[in-house]
Amino acid sequence: MKNYLKIPSKILMLSIALFIATACNTDDDINAIFRERTWNLTYIKSGSIKRYAKDKIYSIEFKNDNFTATMPNGATIKGKWFADGSEIRSFTCRNVVIDGRIKGDTIAENMYDLLQNARNYAGDTNWLQIKQDKNTYMQFYN
Repeated sequence: MKNYLKIPSKILMLSIALFIATACNTDDDINAIFRERTWNLTYIKSGSIKRYAKDKIYSIEFKNDNFTATMPNGATIKGKWFADGSEIRSFTCRNVVIDGRIKGDTIAENMYDLLQNARNYAGDTNWLQIKQDKNTYMQFYN
């Protein structure tokens, strides 16, 4: 009789393990986070520079595999992006170019440097960090 009781408990344990394995997805939904989204910069940290974008709007828009970051003066930073939604959450940009003038705008200059040297991202559909390392990043909200 004891052997018959072990079978249902083993099936129950296997069912729970299967549920946990399928419910825990470590991949991010790249389309939901990036594609066809515009994010507004809230904070940038680069070296000793810590700036909040309070009075001026700095934004970045992702369309397909292209991005356009728009500065308050109308200048833009454009290029191509790639993100890996796996546990590593890698994020890179290439062909990064400036259209207009960003010299003298500390936030815009740091955004350009960060986009050129981006390595990872963190966040979800409500907030986004694009990071070079743990001490160099820019944070956005949607």
